[in-house]
Amino acid sequence: MSVIAIVNIEISDIEKYVESGYVEHAGSTVTQYGGTYLVRAGNTVVIEGDPKPARVILIEFDSMENFNKWYDSEEYAPWKKVRHRLAKNDMFVVEALSKDDRNLIASTNDA
Repeated sequence: MSVIAIVNIEISDIEKYVESGYVEHAGSTVTQYGGTYLVRAGNTVVIEGDPKPARVILIEFDSMENFNKWYDSEEYAPWKKVRHRLAKNDMFVVEALSKDDRNLIASTNDA
């Protein structure tokens, strides 16, 4: 089952963050492990509640196993350290709906 990593990053020093190479290099480690960016810091509009979105990232992996392989990989390790050093991070992973479940929900809503 595919999973989506949801990350909210509040960068403390954008200049150092950009200079670190994180933006250019961390992304290639995601694709190396089969991940696909769905959202990478687009405009965010709060509709309800009181969340504090900063730089919101959504990355889809085909399994939790591949997410873990990426997150714990040697390739991503130096970039994870950069992110931890230069930003406050909230990250969690959720299971995505299967195509069958999406279709079932869509057909139920048509009734």
